[in-house]
Amino acid sequence: MYMNRKTIVAVVALLLIGCFESQAAQTLNLQQCIEMARQHNRSLKNAMLEMERSAEQKKEARSKYLPEISANAIAFQAFDKIIKADGTYPEELAALESINPAFSQLAGQPYAFHELSRGYTATVSLMLPLYTGGQIYNSNKLAEIGNEVAQLQYAMQEKEVVQKVTENYWQIANLTYNLQTIDAAEVQLKAIYEQVNNFIETGVTTGNALLKVKLRQQELASNRLQLENAIHVLTLLLAQQIGMGSEPLELQIADMNSYADMPAPVPGAEAVLGREELQLADKMIASDRLQVKMERGKNLPKVAIGVVGYQMGIGGVSEPVKSYINTSATNAIGLVTLSVPISSWIGGSHAVKRARIKQQQSQNSRQDIETQLIIDIESAWSNLQEAYQQIKIAQASVEEAKENFRMSSDQYNIGKETLTDLLDAETLNRQACNSLSSAIAIYNTRYADYQRKVR
Repeated sequence: MYMNRKTIVAVVALLLIGCFESQAAQTLNLQQCIEMARQHNRSLKNAMLEMERSAEQKKEARSKYLPEISANAIAFQAFDKIIKADGTYPEELAALESINPAFSQLAGQPYAFHELSRGYTATVSLMLPLYTGGQIYNSNKLAEIGNEVAQLQYAMQEKEVVQKVTENYWQIANLTYNLQTIDAAEVQLKAIYEQVNNFIETGVTTGNALLKVKLRQQELASNRLQLENAIHVLTLLLAQQIGMGSEPLELQIADMNSYADMPAPVPGAEAVLGREELQLADKMIASDRLQVKMERGKNLPKVAIGVVGYQMGIGGVSEPVKSYINTSATNAIGLVTLSVPISSWIGGSHAVKRARIKQQQSQNSRQDIETQLIIDIESAWSNLQEAYQQIKIAQASVEEAKENFRMSSDQYNIGKETLTDLLDAETLNRQACNSLSSAIAIYNTRYADYQRKVR
């Protein structure tokens, strides 16, 4: 039964209170689990990728300051001549004989010409924005805020992952300690079973008493199965959280009698200033402020300068035509553009008002978030104080339960107490020990939660 339990919980090392015996080459304590989660947790990896993505977006926005360069090329080949003409020269050309006798010779004569069957054009343009109504500048500021938001979100995600790992670890530690109390209870019940069996042999009691002990042993066995299954599932979940997938995980369980002292309280109004949630709210306000400027900039004139260079050429023309026209040309043109979005002024004014309303909403949300965070910090402090006091109460209960079980054993041995009373005392002792381990696990979890919220 003992070896089977170790297999089911993925070789989670069991220990006596304050002791740990390593049965593997490597085990992980809480701090090691946290460090592995920081390196391998997939949620954190995605948050890291989001930071990289926002950094690329920031670089992309910065590139808008550079000139916009574009190149275009077109070439064509016609299946036939593009320019065609057929006919006869008019008789009126004869009247121009005095100017040139050749004209009279052409009068009435047929003519035909076919020209131009291929050509190309290539252009390169460079445009530099001089003024865009603040669009480029504000978009760069927005990209910078986006990068800062990604960093804050990563910090929040990291704290959340660390807290989940901590909670899971202490849940496993608590259940592991509960298994140890069952170990101790089984030893006690075995001794009681032997003692009752001796009483039966001497005729002091009946077989009914032995059945009560057996039922209690079966109850412990059932509890053991439930604990082993819960530890197995939680261990798999912890392995997933620290990036080990479904690999078996061995844990070094902390001393359940060891816990940190109560920290000094941090005023909520002071601690809230360092919270990422509040900083994110401030970034949202700053982003909305820039969005107002962006909408206003859409209605402002835009000025740009540039230059366009081109190379063009035609082919498939006759030699006489070539004597009159150039079949290729290269040139460059300087440009200055001014764009005034007159028709969008009416709609644009409403867009600016809408952006201002959004900014006011963000400011209201920021005030609400600050209040909620202060309440959250104060609540975490109250929960931590409660958990600390619960430990003190549980420690006193353990002492009383142990003494009660000792006295009950002595009274049963001399026949002054029933077996039912003895078994009840054993149950109370086990429950008190479990309550103490649960109180310590809860305190350690809330301690980590409070430290996370005030840092």
